[in-house]
This record gives sequence, C-alpha cells and structure tokens, in this order.
Amino acid sequence: VLSVHWRDMALQATLLGGVAAASYLKYVDKIPLSVSDVSSLPVDGKIAAYTAVGSGIVLGANFLEYLVYGPNGSGPISRVVDFMRTALGQENKRKIVVNDWIEEYNRLQASEDASERNSMYSSLVNHYYELATLFYEVGWCPSFHFAYRMLGESFSESIRRHEYYLAGFLGLAPGSKVLDVGCGIGGPYRNIARFTKWDITGVTINEYQVNRANTLCKQQGLDKVCRSVQGDFMKLSTLFPKESYDGAYAIEATCHAPERRGVYGEIYKVLKPGAVFACYEWCLTDKYDASSATHRRYKKQIEEGDGLPDICHTSEVSAALKDCGFEIIHERDMQLDSNQETPWYITMTAGYNPLSQRFQFNPLGMFLTAWGLRLLEFLYVVPSGTSKVQIMLQQAALGLAGGGVTGSFTPMYLMVCRKPKK
Repeated sequence: VLSVHWRDMALQATLLGGVAAASYLKYVDKIPLSVSDVSSLPVDGKIAAYTAVGSGIVLGANFLEYLVYGPNGSGPISRVVDFMRTALGQENKRKIVVNDWIEEYNRLQASEDASERNSMYSSLVNHYYELATLFYEVGWCPSFHFAYRMLGESFSESIRRHEYYLAGFLGLAPGSKVLDVGCGIGGPYRNIARFTKWDITGVTINEYQVNRANTLCKQQGLDKVCRSVQGDFMKLSTLFPKESYDGAYAIEATCHAPERRGVYGEIYKVLKPGAVFACYEWCLTDKYDASSATHRRYKKQIEEGDGLPDICHTSEVSAALKDCGFEIIHERDMQLDSNQETPWYITMTAGYNPLSQRFQFNPLGMFLTAWGLRLLEFLYVVPSGTSKVQIMLQQAALGLAGGGVTGSFTPMYLMVCRKPKK
C-alpha cells in the first residue's frame, strides 16, 4: 500500500513538474522545437525543456503500462487480446459453435410463455453462461453482480463492499465451511475468502466457469481455501452431504432457478441446523405494473439478456423461503438505501466519453460495437455469432437500466434467513 501511495505521489509530482516547465517556456516565449533550439536556451530554459520532455516520457510510459496491465494486472489491451484468444479457443477446444448456441438460446427466449424456459432451465442457463461469461469478465469484472456506490467509492471498492456486507450476515469464524450458490467464475468467493478466511466451495452449472474459476484461484494462491465444482443448484443434496455447511450465500444467482422453492429447499438440506443463508435476489418490485407495455418490455429484455426463465416478485421470494422452513431474519430492497451516491444501474445508461464503459450504450457506441465485432467475425478473429451475443447483452443492459430508473426491478433484494436449530 505504501509503495502504491508513493508511486501515485511521484506521478503527480511528475505531472506538475511537466506542466510547470511547459508553462515557464510558454511564459518566456521560448518553446524549443528541436535539439538545437534547446542548446540555444539559457540554463533555466534547458532545465525547463528537459523537465517537460522527461515528464511527458514518464507519463506516456505509465499510460501505456495502464493500457497493458491496468491497476490489477489486466489492462484494456490485455483484456481484449485475452478475449479474442479465449473466444477462438472456446470453439476449438470446447467444441462450442457460438452461432448455433446463440440461435438455440434465442429460440428458447422467443416466447412470452415461460413454461418451456422453466422446463429447460439447465440448458438455457448453461447456453447463456457459455456465451456470456467471457463478455462479463472482460467488460465488467470477475464478480458478476451490481452494487451502488457510496461517496468517494470506486467501482471495484463498491463491488467488494457489497460482497463483504452480505458475508457479514453469516457471522462465522475463520475456517468455517461455506457454500457459494451459483458462483460464476468465483470473483465474490475469492474476495470473501481473503476477508473472512473461510473455506468456500462454489457451485455452478457451467463447465467453462468451473475451469476458469479454479484457474484464477490457483493463480491467486487461493486454491487451498476456495474452489468451484460443477453442478445444478436444484440438486445440491446430490452433490454434498446433508447438513454439511456452516453457512451459504447467493449473489444474484438463484434468479436462474425455474422455481425458488426448489433451490431454497436444496440449500436448506445442505445447511447445518442454526446456519444462516443470505442472498441478493433479482426481483420485480411493487412499482412493476404488468399493464404497462414499457415495464413488460424491460422485464422481457432482462430475461432474454440475462438467461432467466422468469422474474418473480419480492413477495414470492420471501414466501418461498418460509415454505422451505427458513426463519426470516432480515429483508429489504437495498437499491432504496439512502447512503448511495451512484445508483447501481448508472453504468448501463448511455454516456459519451469514449473511454467510459457507458459509451457502448449510446447509439454510436452500439453501432461501432456491433459492426466492429462483425468485422472481427469476417476476419476470423472471433467466432461467428459473437456480435449476436453482444447484441443480446446490450438488450439486457437496456432492460436493466430501464428497470432501475423506473424502480420496477431490483437486483439487490436482500434476504437473510436461518435454518432452525433442532
């Protein structure tokens, strides 16, 4: 932390020195355009010129380092290269034909009736995450969830705080056995494991996510305390012994279940008596108006773009947990919290800064993204169908933003409950 602090101070000093030197040269009206111009300057002018050039070189090198490595070892350039390499490997190594998979996924989502999607939920969700996981990791972060931001909080800080807050409800000691239900590529459980020293097992239905999560765990030296296994969370009691976990949590994951009682009932079975289950749920709120064509459109866009069989109301979540035997400790819609500076949905609204993630949601950004991916498909840099996946995810973002603005949808309905002691 200290080294990062001094590095930032050094960069700030370099920037200020460069600006001051350039300002001096401008002030004395002796801006050098060549080496011979510098040599003709007095001593103070030469110092200013060399300071300005040196500052430019240092700042340029740091900007290039950011593009390649970023603040966490993965900058924009390296992420794009990794995306293209992994996307091609997905077809070559895993025998996944992206265009065929996205066509089948779109077929399942085409109907307004959710009955087929519910009956084929495992295929729907597996297809979705086989296609979307790479986009999520490159375009979002390894933690596939939302969070509002408090004053002075960065995006990554808000993501971690959101995870730690949920984990705190479990109230467990270091070394406790905890289950992450629907873990994605393990971003949350790696953060939580560092923070709590728990032993965490994550379960996800998608094989690619399991392999990616375990690779990242090993790379980060966390493979002894957290790992992923492949399985259907509607069948947890066939994967793990009954009453074997000290606690469990789910972060925006059980929304993929075709029926909440099914997944909650399975979580109940594998928890020890007295254990706590905490989750963030995707739900329709009391502001959702089924007679509104706009609200229905937002709901459909979220379902199509996020691999959901259907979206339930907050009251259904609470009722389902009670029906499974849980005692409700606490529940609330966290998007209504008063201490937030930036709502969770802002990152998916249109912005016009080309360096911002929000740029892709304005008309020009959508056009450039779609046609850029089509060009890469034509050049065989990414698999055919990649642009269709991106269009699907953009539609999801539009629905999520609309649901957030109207308040008709929330991705952070907090539920904390306990399995009764015997």
